[in-house]
Amino acid sequence: MDIKQIISEQIHIENINNKSIKNLVCVPPKSDMGDFCLPCFVFSKQLKISPNQIAQQIASSLNQNDVFEKVEALGGYVNFYLNKQWFVEKVLTEVSENLDNYGKQNLGNGKIACLEFSSINVAKNPHVGHLCSTIFGESFARLYENFGYQTKRINYLGDYGTQFGKVITAYLKWGSKQQVEENGVNALQDLYIRINNECENNEELLEECRQNFLKLEKKDEEIVKLYDWFVKLSIDEAKKVLYNPLKIEFDDWRGEAYYAKFNDETLNLLQDKKLVKEDNGALIVDLKDYNLGVVIVKQSSGASLYATRDISALLKLYDDYQYDKFIYVTDVRQKLYFNQIFKVGELLNLKYMPDVKHIMHGMLSLPEGKIASRKGAVALIKDLFKISETKAQQVLDERGTISKDSQLTKQIGIGALVFSVLKTTTSKDCVFDIDSAINFEGETGPYLQYTYARCASVLRKAPSLNIKPDYKIIEKSFDLCKLIQEFPNVLIGAIQDFQPSYIARYAINLASTFNHYYNENRLITSNEQETIAQLNLTKIIKTILGKCLHFLVMEAPEKM
Repeated sequence: MDIKQIISEQIHIENINNKSIKNLVCVPPKSDMGDFCLPCFVFSKQLKISPNQIAQQIASSLNQNDVFEKVEALGGYVNFYLNKQWFVEKVLTEVSENLDNYGKQNLGNGKIACLEFSSINVAKNPHVGHLCSTIFGESFARLYENFGYQTKRINYLGDYGTQFGKVITAYLKWGSKQQVEENGVNALQDLYIRINNECENNEELLEECRQNFLKLEKKDEEIVKLYDWFVKLSIDEAKKVLYNPLKIEFDDWRGEAYYAKFNDETLNLLQDKKLVKEDNGALIVDLKDYNLGVVIVKQSSGASLYATRDISALLKLYDDYQYDKFIYVTDVRQKLYFNQIFKVGELLNLKYMPDVKHIMHGMLSLPEGKIASRKGAVALIKDLFKISETKAQQVLDERGTISKDSQLTKQIGIGALVFSVLKTTTSKDCVFDIDSAINFEGETGPYLQYTYARCASVLRKAPSLNIKPDYKIIEKSFDLCKLIQEFPNVLIGAIQDFQPSYIARYAINLASTFNHYYNENRLITSNEQETIAQLNLTKIIKTILGKCLHFLVMEAPEKM
């Protein structure tokens, strides 16, 4: 239901089309100024009369209209007060008739949207630095699916480069098969930390790491065997500790190592287009004319770089998917880098570059300070998830909730963490404070889950909902209905602006308004018609909240 469209269709202004009117209809800053309003200032010049006169003419023509309870002109504005019975019946009837699909639109019309996010590193534990990319990317993917796109999730593995040569070197020097089999990625992580420390003051060791990376590029049998083993261990661990708890599955796990085999082809293309030149033995793309510095595509040693492999991936991924949209989801620190890669794509005259976007998210930190990256002082995903689950159980115990359901504590603990990130504007940093996040009151994930479970509890106690409801008799649900009819627009805004925070704020508002309604009204009463109408209203709220939780990469528990 498009209430702004309905309002605009009631208004007739000479030589002004309804689309122009609809675009100006808005919600006034205060509820006592009406449910919607129309500023008339832009019409004044064209009609050559004052905004006040225009507003008065519109108001007087609509005061006998069934859509409105009353219409007032005030200071060049028309304030519309909706007929509550009409509005409640229209909203709830339309939504309930197609509830499962409410909010869905086929804007994608079968088009393909690829999203590259998370991008874990081989031989390292997934840490909190991966969490934002993972959940923002998954939220975007779910939104694209909602709008009819065929969505491909891509996890571009960090499985190449000198850092991988470091892991191989460390394993050959200090590791053992038994150690890695027993401790998995933890053993590889320890080896990586150790060799990083050793390399800081040992250029000879660092060169050995570079040489082992070159051996990988040249398909040395022993090195490739280690590589395959480390990759499998890393993917299995990431699924276990990060992706399975969040119910995320990827369609494409190809990383840098896969695209490295196309590097010669990529370098030849760059040379054919006269985009590269030599600089101290290295090959570079000079982007200084665009204030983007220099991109090194081949080191003087002959080794490729991250940028070379990313350009190769940029070329090959379009060949593979023929996508209509491609979204990279990374943190803000990679802004310059992606501007460089995109500029190279533009200089190569790649036709699909306008459909490629880089969406940047802020950094996640803990109250103790920023998350470290390389020395080992890093907050691991599995540890943070476990801490969140333990805190969730503690809060449940304090509330007197008798629950030893480990699945529920996971849903609450992980959901609280995820919501803390997604309620934040995409580009802003987020500090996860576990005590504030795992709270059943306020703007938190558990509050949303609790409200969803409350709706489920009411419906479990409900009589049959097969009787056709008379929604007019619950006009007191007017405020809820205003939120209900806004849901499709919230989803459109969220995907257009890449802002799951719109959904988070909307869900909190909807939950708060429903809980107020619940506390003020008995939902199951002696009046059968009123009961049926309110139970159907509750079903609608539960369904919409469930959709919000889905887009926010959260579980929706039926009981809490």
